[in-house]
Amino acid sequence: MKLKPCSAVLCASALSALSPARAEPFDYHSVRGREAKGPVDSLLEGEHLPKHGKSRPQGMRSFGASWSGDAHLLWDGEIGQEMTTGFRIEEAGIYQVSAQLTLAPDYGVFSLSLDGKVLRRGIDLYDPKVTLAPMVDLGKLPLTRGEHKLVFKLIGANPRASKFGKSGYLLGLDFLEVVNLAPPKQPVARTPETEEAPPARLAVTLDEMKPVLATYCYGCHGEKDKVKGKVNLKELTSGQDFLSNIELVRKAAEAIAYQEMPPEDESQPKAEDRRKLAALFNGYLEKHLKDSGRLKPIVMRRLNRYEYNNAVRDLLKLKGNLYPLPEKVIRGGDYFNPASGKFPDAVRVSNRALGKNQIEQHILTGVTPFAIDLQAEHGFNNRGDELSVSPILLESFLKLGRSIVNSREFDRYSGIAGTFFAAPRVADQKLWPMIAGQRLRPFLERAFRSPVPDETAGRYLQFFSRELKRGESFQQAMKSVVAGILASPRFLYIIERKRDATKEEPLTPHELATRLSFFFWSSIPDEELLEKARSGDLVKPGVYAAQVKRMLEDRRSKALAENFARQWLRLDQLITAVPDFDRFEIYYSRRGCEQWKFGLQTMVEPLLLFESIMVEDRSIMLLVDSNYSYRSDELQSWYKDEVPFGKRANRDRFNTEAQSYRRRTLDTRREGGVMTSTAALTMTSSPLRTNPIHRGAWVATVIFNKPPPPPPDVVPEIESDDAVIEATGQTLRQRLIAHQENKSCISCHRKIDPLGFALENYDAIGRWRDKYSSGLAIDATGELFGKLKFKDVVGLKDILLENPEWFMRAFSEHLLSYALGRELDLSDKPAVDQIVRQVIAERGKFSTVVSEIASSYPFLHKTNQLEPRKAKKP
Repeated sequence: MKLKPCSAVLCASALSALSPARAEPFDYHSVRGREAKGPVDSLLEGEHLPKHGKSRPQGMRSFGASWSGDAHLLWDGEIGQEMTTGFRIEEAGIYQVSAQLTLAPDYGVFSLSLDGKVLRRGIDLYDPKVTLAPMVDLGKLPLTRGEHKLVFKLIGANPRASKFGKSGYLLGLDFLEVVNLAPPKQPVARTPETEEAPPARLAVTLDEMKPVLATYCYGCHGEKDKVKGKVNLKELTSGQDFLSNIELVRKAAEAIAYQEMPPEDESQPKAEDRRKLAALFNGYLEKHLKDSGRLKPIVMRRLNRYEYNNAVRDLLKLKGNLYPLPEKVIRGGDYFNPASGKFPDAVRVSNRALGKNQIEQHILTGVTPFAIDLQAEHGFNNRGDELSVSPILLESFLKLGRSIVNSREFDRYSGIAGTFFAAPRVADQKLWPMIAGQRLRPFLERAFRSPVPDETAGRYLQFFSRELKRGESFQQAMKSVVAGILASPRFLYIIERKRDATKEEPLTPHELATRLSFFFWSSIPDEELLEKARSGDLVKPGVYAAQVKRMLEDRRSKALAENFARQWLRLDQLITAVPDFDRFEIYYSRRGCEQWKFGLQTMVEPLLLFESIMVEDRSIMLLVDSNYSYRSDELQSWYKDEVPFGKRANRDRFNTEAQSYRRRTLDTRREGGVMTSTAALTMTSSPLRTNPIHRGAWVATVIFNKPPPPPPDVVPEIESDDAVIEATGQTLRQRLIAHQENKSCISCHRKIDPLGFALENYDAIGRWRDKYSSGLAIDATGELFGKLKFKDVVGLKDILLENPEWFMRAFSEHLLSYALGRELDLSDKPAVDQIVRQVIAERGKFSTVVSEIASSYPFLHKTNQLEPRKAKKP
C-alpha cells in the first residue's frame, strides 16, 4: 500500500498558537462531512416530543399494534386550554408536514397551529372506539433551521363525546411526519482552507544555542547543586549526548512548545530564541527517529469481554448479545445509523451500566459472562500486557462456548441454526463428514480471521466424526465443534505473525482486515471484508479507502462510542461516585428499598453527543464546546431549574427506566461539550465537595492527553468537607494553595489546578453555582502554559477553540492508542504529526481522524509480537 510520507516535526501551530493575539474562533458547528442523504422522511414519535404541563407518554399496545412505537403523546385539558410541543429542523427547506392522531370516546375537537399560524381548525377526535385517525395533512411548509412550536388548542367537543374526569377532554398524538420535499443540494467538495504556512525550518547548532541554554536553562538544569528533576542539560555537550538521552530531549521539546519551561517566575526567552530551542531539540528527535526509530511491539492479546461478545454474536449471527454487558452503557432502539447522515432529534434509551434489573437478567439460559477486563490506567481495556490468561480462564472459555450453543434459546436466537447446524437432507450419513467439512472451512476462516491450513480443518472434522460415532446428532456434533472453535487460541487471540525480526513489515491482508474490524466494530471481519482480504485487493489504496468508509458508516461502528468513548471519558468512574446523601439528597431517588443515583441519566448525555458527531461526521471540537446536547426532560430540569424534578420527594423522584433524550439547543456556553457535562463533573468530585485536583487531572488526561504523574506516597489530607474549610473564611482554592509545601508538588499543581478550578462554579453534582454556600466568591480564573489567561470555564473553552491542535492531537493520540491496542511512544510521533496535520486541515472532522489513523504507518505495519503476560497462580 502506498503510504503518505511522515516527518518528525513539532507542528508549528503548537508554537504559533501561544501568541497572545486572540482571533475569532472558527465555528466548528459548520463542519459536517456527512449530510442527510436524499429526501428526509423524518418520523417524529409523539411520545418523544417535548412535554409541557399535562403531556405524558402512554403505552398503546393494549389497544392493538397500529400505533408507531406502541405509544403516543397523551394530554388532557379543558376547553380553551392548549397542549404545546415542538420539533427541530436541521436544514431549511420546503417540508410536507402531517400528523397522526388518535381517536377515542373521550377525545375533543382541536385547532392546530405551527409557529403561531393556525393550519387546521375543527379536528374532531371523537370515535366510539380507540383507533387511529386519518392522517391530518398540514400542507407544504417552508421551515427554517431551528425549533418550531406546535400548539393544539381544545376548542370544543363532539356532542357524543364523554368527558375525561368531570370537565376535560383528551388528545393523543402518535407521530408527526416531516418530509423534506426540496432538500438542500449537497455542498460541493471544499478544499480545506490553506493553513498558515509554518515558519521555515531553522538550522541551528548546539554551539550556537549554548548561550541561550546558559541563559534560560542551565540555572535550574546544570549549575552545581541545582539540578531540578534530575535533569542536567549542561552535561549534554555533544550531539551524541543528546541522542543518547532521547527521552529527556522529548520532554524538553514538549516543555518548550507548551511554554512550561522556563518557569513563569523566571525570565522568558524571546519568541525567536524559543523557536531556536524548539528547532534544536526537535532536530535531535528527527535524527533519532530517522536512524533508529522502530515501532513499539504489540503484545499478542486475547479478546476482552466486550469483543468476545461481539465476535460470537457476529460469527453465529445471533439476534443480539450473549449476555447483558454494562460496558454497553446505552440500551435502546435501533437509532444509530451513520449511513443516514442524520442523528435523530429524539431517542428513547436507558442506562445498562447503572440499571441493575437490566444487568442481572439472562439472555441465553446458563450463559454467564466472564469477569470484566479493567481499563489500563491511562489507556484502554484492549492492551495485551493487561489481558492476562490463567488456566482457569482458559477452561472457562470452553465451558462458555458449550453453554452458548447448548442454551435452550440458541436455535431460535441464531441466524445459522437452520443452515450451518441443520442436518443435511441426504439419507446416506456417510456423506455427512464431507458436508460438514464444506460448511466448516469458511466458518473457520471467519472465526480465525486467517486462511485455514488443511491440517487444522482436518482436526476439527475428525472431532466432528468422533462425535457422530458417539451417537450425537449432526446438529449436536456441529455444536460441539463450534464450542471447541470458540475456545481455540486462534479465535480468542489476535495473532500477527512476522517473518523478519529486524524490521517492521506490512500486515497481511487478513491481519489488516482484523485490525480494521476490531478498531471499528470491536468484532471479527464480515464476509465482504474477508473477501477483499482473500483476493488481496484490500491492500489496494482505493479498495482500502472504500472499506474504511463502508465500515465507518456501518451500524456496527457504534462500538467506537460504546467501547472507545466510554473509556476515553473514564465514565466508569461515575458508577463508583457517591455524593453524600444528606448534602446532595436531590441526586438520589428511592425505588422500593434502594436509593438510585441520577448518574443513570447523566452518563448517557456525553455518549449521545459523541454518537451524533460520529453519525453526522461533525468536528471533534464539539466535544470541547457544543451548542446542543441530548437530554431527557429530567436532565434538562437538572441543568435549568433551581430545584430539579418539580420539588418531588425522594421516593420515585426521577425515572430509572427508559427515557426520551431530545436534542436541545443550549442557551449558555457554561453547558455543552464533555468537560461541563454533569457526568464528568460529578465523577471527578468528592462526596462532600468538589475536587479541583481530580477535575484538573481528568481534563489534563482526557482533553490534553498529558496525564499528571501519580502523587507522592504520603500526601497530607485536607478537609473533606468544604463547609469546614469555608468556616475558617477560606475558599477551597486558598486552602489548597496553602497546603502545597513541596516544591515538586507545586510544579505539577501549576499544570492541573487551573484546569480544575476553571470548573469550580459547578458543585459536586455538576450544578452551576455563582457563589459557595457560605457566600464566599468563587475564583475560576487561571492560566495555561504560563501565558494564556482565562476568567472562567468559557474562557478556557475559548483558548481550546483558538488552539485546536491541542485537543485534536490529544484525541488523535487516544484513538490511535485504542486502534493499536498499545501505549504510544516516541516512535509513533511522525505518524501522529501526519494525522494531526490532516485533521487540522479538515477542521477536526471525525471521519478524517479515523481514516488517517487507519492509513497511518503504525496501523498498517507490525513488529514481532511479544508473548502475553501470564497470570499469577491463585
